[in-house]
Amino acid sequence: MNRALSGERDKRGALAGAAAIALTIWLVACGGGGGGDGPGPQPLDLVIGNLLPMSGPSELLGRSGSDASQLALREIERTIGTPGGPRGVEILNANQGGDAASAADAGRHLVDSQGADCLTGPWTSEGVAQVAQDVAIPSEVLQISPVATGHDVADLKDHDLVDSTALPTSTEGQAIADAIEQSLGDIDGSTVNVGVNPDSGAEDVAGDFVKAWQEADGTARGPTVLPSPVSGTGIAEITNDNPDAVLLIDNSAGFAKLAPVLIGLPGWSTATAWGNDQLVSPGLPKDAGTRNIEGLRALAPGMPQGAEPTSAFVSALESALPKGVQPAPYAAQEFDATILCYLAAVAAGSTEGQQMADELIDITAPGGTEFTWQQLPEAIKALEDGEDIDYTGASGPIDMDVHGDPTAGVFDVYRYSGGKLVLDGEISVEKANPATP
Repeated sequence: MNRALSGERDKRGALAGAAAIALTIWLVACGGGGGGDGPGPQPLDLVIGNLLPMSGPSELLGRSGSDASQLALREIERTIGTPGGPRGVEILNANQGGDAASAADAGRHLVDSQGADCLTGPWTSEGVAQVAQDVAIPSEVLQISPVATGHDVADLKDHDLVDSTALPTSTEGQAIADAIEQSLGDIDGSTVNVGVNPDSGAEDVAGDFVKAWQEADGTARGPTVLPSPVSGTGIAEITNDNPDAVLLIDNSAGFAKLAPVLIGLPGWSTATAWGNDQLVSPGLPKDAGTRNIEGLRALAPGMPQGAEPTSAFVSALESALPKGVQPAPYAAQEFDATILCYLAAVAAGSTEGQQMADELIDITAPGGTEFTWQQLPEAIKALEDGEDIDYTGASGPIDMDVHGDPTAGVFDVYRYSGGKLVLDGEISVEKANPATP
């Protein structure tokens, strides 16, 4: 499998031997053109730019996301590879870099220099907000995030240009409370100490957790601000009074420095420690020390185990070259983001960002005919005919709200064991659409 890193082009022709041909999409659904109020089959020239973490502590996540996006590309090409000439989708991958400013620079290059019509990523909430403000909104390019985003993204005046396939951080605090409750057996009378790194950008998650835990008659101490630089005396409060569990809201870089100090504190045990989505990373054992995080559990937006679209995605990814690749966290969300870039263009009959954005939320919202990612030909035909569809992806039903955030899905619970991430359960989430009374 070829990867296009740091803006290198990755072209996969729909017909054998056509990989080097400029790829023009003739969106011809099986069975011919539409007869309704839709755009019908339109010749489109679509370029999808992926902003991925291809270096640093999240590199393994980025590579899994790249593989998932390539799988989505193959599924799209399988659908449109019908008689009528070579056609396909062009995908460009770019390294998002180490901070939000670098992500914005990479996004600007994809759009201004390489003609990207739709962006996926980057893979941090602050990066999504920066790319949206600096690139997507002023350039009117559709941007779909595969990772959880916060209020800084939801509150953007983006005219639906900025959307997500991952459950938002506003659902994460309650999900963590539910997961810890399942582990302890009861909230009433249980105590959780909470520590937060302000640089993680996830203080709201800590506040949402504390609120949920206290409303269920549990005791939550904190959140305690984690000191920088890390010191044993500065974090001793985390283990005060023998809590039943400890929740740490941090990013992977900060926690890599924190973990070796925590392991020496009296009363500290990774077996009762929990983390937020930014602590779900295959590279964390190497950075923090395998022994220092053995048994730690953390949650991230996931995919519903046992659901047919999810099982089919996992099987397809494992069967792709190189064979045996396991989907890392957020791979399903990246797969869905790539598919939705394409479906938005089909529905709009255009690659103009605002026209695509005007269609995207309706494609995933409840009310239309449900199509899974395995039914792309039927979904395309319906969109060309102007019909309302409800896309169900590898990550679940999505059901976007008025902010472009999913209202349904699951958080996967992971445990670090033997230096690897092991799936340890899931928490289902449903939240009301803000537009719904």
